[in-house]
Amino acid sequence: MIRRFIIACLLTAAPAFASDSGIPTQRVGQPLEIRDIYIPGGEVEAKPRRDRKPPLVVRILEIKPAKDGSRYDFEVQGLEPGKHNLADYLEAPEGTIIPAIPLQITSGLPPGVVRPTEIEPGKLPELGGYRTTMIIVGSVWLAGFIAILLWRKKRPGSDAADPDKPATLGERLRPLVRQAASGGLTTADRAKLDRLVIGHWREKRPEIAALSPAEAMIRLRHDEEAAPLLHALEKWLHSRDAAPSNAEIEALLAPYAS
Repeated sequence: MIRRFIIACLLTAAPAFASDSGIPTQRVGQPLEIRDIYIPGGEVEAKPRRDRKPPLVVRILEIKPAKDGSRYDFEVQGLEPGKHNLADYLEAPEGTIIPAIPLQITSGLPPGVVRPTEIEPGKLPELGGYRTTMIIVGSVWLAGFIAILLWRKKRPGSDAADPDKPATLGERLRPLVRQAASGGLTTADRAKLDRLVIGHWREKRPEIAALSPAEAMIRLRHDEEAAPLLHALEKWLHSRDAAPSNAEIEALLAPYAS
């Protein structure tokens, strides 16, 4: 048993074996080491593989200086069975002649085993049905998306409900004026209303721009456009029976619409 184990280890550890002619031999795909090959002249290199056509993969393991040349250790991997010359896969500087280095690559299949028949490429089924389905689904989705956009498109008269559009001064004054008409305007709201009114007319009337709020308010009570709203506010603040209509309120806010 021990003898058989030793023999198996030796066979496994030695990937290369010699044929009857003494030529280094190895199976397809297995590494073959060829050592101590003397090549006179300049240092040689393995030719680069630019495609998969060369039947050998060559790698230089070690280069040892020698008289008028060098000694090389190679590792070769054969991709096709047959006899090869390692020198054909080496590059040498000008003036260097590489001697023949024969080797043999054997088939990896045991004798009598037939290679499997190569499968010829077949024609794949067309994906037209799937493609057509995806086109239909995408078209339906796009049509639905466009319909939603058109449905949500801004309609005439909906500007006040548009949250992205800034409110006009008239829209900001309207709730304050309605509170004043109903007697529910607080002191803070009255101050806010006065600031909005005075700020608006300071832009419209340059002559009151430098006046104090009290002086500006006195001047506006005599202004043809500003006076109606101010007089109405004073009337509503002193009379709890005021009940102006929507039309009256909108008429008072007309100068502040823009």
